[in-house]
Amino acid sequence: MAYLQTVDIFQDLDAKQMKDVEAAAPMFTCEPGRTFYRAGDPAEVLFILKKGEVVLSRFNEDGKRLITATLKAGTIFGEMPLLGQHMRYSEAEALSECLICSLSRRDVLELIRRYPVVGLRIAEVLSRRLRDAEERLEEMAFQGLRERLASLLLRLANDTDWRGNPVVKGLTHQHLAEILGTYRETISTTLAEFKADGLIETRRKRITILDPDGLRTLLAL
Repeated sequence: MAYLQTVDIFQDLDAKQMKDVEAAAPMFTCEPGRTFYRAGDPAEVLFILKKGEVVLSRFNEDGKRLITATLKAGTIFGEMPLLGQHMRYSEAEALSECLICSLSRRDVLELIRRYPVVGLRIAEVLSRRLRDAEERLEEMAFQGLRERLASLLLRLANDTDWRGNPVVKGLTHQHLAEILGTYRETISTTLAEFKADGLIETRRKRITILDPDGLRTLLAL
């Protein structure tokens, strides 16, 4: 129950109400790389991310991937059944080891009927994601790659090292390229420039931000 109490859509429920959620939401663990659904799959289940990270992606006809969101623990994904959609239009993949709960559309609607505040929180989550998507479109239209990559690193920093420096963990250069809609080689070159400028240091699937203010300065140029 402790994990579920940290999920954004359940933050207003008390202990007794949380037991109702637990009873309806079976839990399972999965390894990095697990695909929860692909485009074209039936949209019948809402997923609750209790622990770990998940990436959401879209693919074009040539198979090129665009990562549309990187989700951290404490939120939901696969909300299409709640929007009246019967087919998935994206792909969801575990970026790290995850602890997941799932709810059928019927069970989610029943929870909303019994606890309307859950429906309000779901609406807030969807609104926030729409705002994030609009901000990404604005960045793509008005910022260069260096600025967009600096903004992304600051946004994705999900840990700190022993010195207190922000750290981005678990993402390859290819992942970053797919988030920003560019090529891996371009990302590698730009990260090398950041490293030469003393802004970051890099190791495999780990980017440490040495100078957050320096990255923010790029956004102000």
